[in-house]
Amino acid sequence: MSDLTENKEADNEKALRAKSSLSAKNDFLTIEARHILHLTARILKRTVSINDDEWSVALMAVSEAIDTYEPEKNDFWNYAALVIGSRLKDHYRSEARRSNELLVSNDIFDGEPEEDSSDLGLKIEVRDVTAVVVDTGLKEEIQLLREELLEYGIELFDLPEHSPKAAKTKKTCGEILRSFFTPPPLTDELKKTKNFPFSSLTKRIRVSRKLVDKHRKFLIASVLIKAGDYPELKDYLPSDGV
Repeated sequence: MSDLTENKEADNEKALRAKSSLSAKNDFLTIEARHILHLTARILKRTVSINDDEWSVALMAVSEAIDTYEPEKNDFWNYAALVIGSRLKDHYRSEARRSNELLVSNDIFDGEPEEDSSDLGLKIEVRDVTAVVVDTGLKEEIQLLREELLEYGIELFDLPEHSPKAAKTKKTCGEILRSFFTPPPLTDELKKTKNFPFSSLTKRIRVSRKLVDKHRKFLIASVLIKAGDYPELKDYLPSDGV
């Protein structure tokens, strides 16, 4: 077995361990931070620093990749590169919608990469981005949200694990959030108790405690974004709340 194959297998095993628990995931993201930064720079074919929005987007993308990784389909870093590329594409499209200063060519991402690519996703066709004014607002909002979530005992990297995946669950979470903000909103109670106000919510909508508990961290983060001063992060929330 070649050293390259052995290294890939070792990385795959590390990713699976990271998938098994939040603490393992946080350790993985901390240890691999430099790798993620370099991979993002190579995907974009330009320098990226930890002060760039692309860094925050890529870090959250790798967290997502850990949660959804299936080793029988791909090596982890190949798969992570695909997710990073996809999330960066979403990011640039969102930026282009919000700011006339952000000039991104419509064909910056030229087609989809092969999933069995063996070169860490470097075959992703990402063209040079010119005349881009980097908006640091997203990075600052992510940092502020991270600090606010800590008041509720929530880590930013908790969110992918606790986000709804099934269409039916997404719909229910959207209904919960709409009920939450039905006048008068339950924001004050949430911020006072630091707990999701289940009892008050059930006076407005019929929902199981099991579902709310399972997605509590996601629901709290969504409420904080919708109720707080997070204009750029709001763009990452669909109009129906989830």
